[in-house]
Order: sequence, then structure tokens, then C-alpha cells
Amino acid sequence: MSADNLSLSDIRAELHRLVAIADSAERPKPDVVNPPEHGMAGYEWRVVQEAPFASRPPVWVVRTVDDSEHRECVYVAQPDPYVTYDWERQLDFVPMFPTEARRLAMALLAAADRADSVSQGVTSLAARRTQKTDPPERKQMT
Repeated sequence: MSADNLSLSDIRAELHRLVAIADSAERPKPDVVNPPEHGMAGYEWRVVQEAPFASRPPVWVVRTVDDSEHRECVYVAQPDPYVTYDWERQLDFVPMFPTEARRLAMALLAAADRADSVSQGVTSLAARRTQKTDPPERKQMT
């Protein structure tokens, strides 16, 4: 398909996809550095989720905390797109050890790559390698 046949919406969608890929290639700098007097002093990353059905875009918040009791974990707050939050008081943070946080991050990247390749009807290189061997059977949790 040539660029002449693309709508402005198609071009914006592709640009958005390419920026998302570029943003995942390098570690982002924190969006906020919470000062020592803050309840969760440390670094904070905010990821705005595209949710056209929400009144305001939900924001995922990921924090590391500097105090000695809590610094061994990564804290993640998953927003509810139907709720307007007071960001300082109402978010529920889930603590994750760095190992689990890295596994979650890698699973999100792998799932994003898979969703991109399926939606575009293109088999990714990673998928071609895994197609040679069937994935192991997993028992369903009951």
C-alpha cells in the first residue's frame, strides 16, 4: 500500500505505534522525583493509557521508594479507567520484587509484539522461531 492510499488516521495510528516501539527501546527517565517529605519519596514513572471510553485517560504509576523499609520493591498502581483519582491519596500500589517487575515488563513487551504482529497479519521473527516448537502445555489453575 502506498502512502497515497493512507488516511490521516492511518498515518497517526502508525506513528503512534512507532513511537511506542521507540519508547520501549530505551529506559525512560522518571516523570517525577518525589522529595524526602513525600509519603513515597523516590522516583515515579507515569504511563498514560489511551482509553477513548474514559472521561480522563487513566494513568499507570510505577514508583521506587527511597526509605530503608520499602526500597527493595517496585510499586505499581493500576488505574481503573472509570474512576477519577486523587493521585496522592487513592491509588493502591502493589509491591513487586524487582525480579517479578522485570518478568512483568518482559511479558508486556512480548504480548505487545504478539498483538502487533497478529493485528497486522505478519508473523514476527520471534514467532517464527517459537512456531518450530509447540509451546508446552500448561495446566489451568482451578
